Amino acid sequence: MWSHERQAEILALIGQDGKVSANGLAARFNVSRETVRRDLLEMEEAGLLQRVHGGAVGSAAMEPEPAFAARASQFSGQKHAIGRKALELIPAGATCFVDAGTTTSAFATALAARGNIRVITNSLEIATIMTRGQECDTLLLGGRPHADVPAVHGELTLSEIDRFRADFAVISPVAIDRQRGPTDYELHEAEVARAMIRCSASCIMLCHSEKLETESRVSICRLDEIDHLVTDALAEPFDLPRGLTHYAEIASARA
Repeated sequence: MWSHERQAEILALIGQDGKVSANGLAARFNVSRETVRRDLLEMEEAGLLQRVHGGAVGSAAMEPEPAFAARASQFSGQKHAIGRKALELIPAGATCFVDAGTTTSAFATALAARGNIRVITNSLEIATIMTRGQECDTLLLGGRPHADVPAVHGELTLSEIDRFRADFAVISPVAIDRQRGPTDYELHEAEVARAMIRCSASCIMLCHSEKLETESRVSICRLDEIDHLVTDALAEPFDLPRGLTHYAEIASARA
């Protein structure tokens, strides 16, 4: 098992039980206590947990992200307005990485309606949406399917991302904070987003107003690595270091 897979499972165990023991983790993963210690140290440095004698507990309380099916119906007007606004930044014929999320799914709907685009995604839902468009070249990355989100993740997904170079990475984080930048709740989701950004010329973040000035557990990138932030017109002014924030009029997407 790779270290990022162990760490993702450690986070899940803490989310379930509130704590983990080093001895229990060593037995569970069939690794040495030193390997577990390194995992816990890395995770503490990333702000994911707090080490205690004999194991670890959760870091500052973070509310778990609602289930994907529940999120799909929330803030629908904002998400579709953001998707339409983001489309203005993507020229015809471009190549885009698009990560899994309900806002990126709304973006994919607008993208497929226009067509003439190449999309590389880990989202089963987005891949399906893109097959409905005209002249849409769609690649669904391989990997392990997630139990909640209709998407794949893991070492295979990350290695496949590294094979490609895209014009844009279109990412939907759980939260964006002025100090900490964009974050995700799940480690594996942040890893996919980070890899897509690394392999793209430009990063576009899609984030409705309720996610701004909040933070979640796992950092995706620095704030100055975002080239464009697309949010809705209900958001308070949120200037990137280069001032590249775009506000979508919600009414334009309501129908």
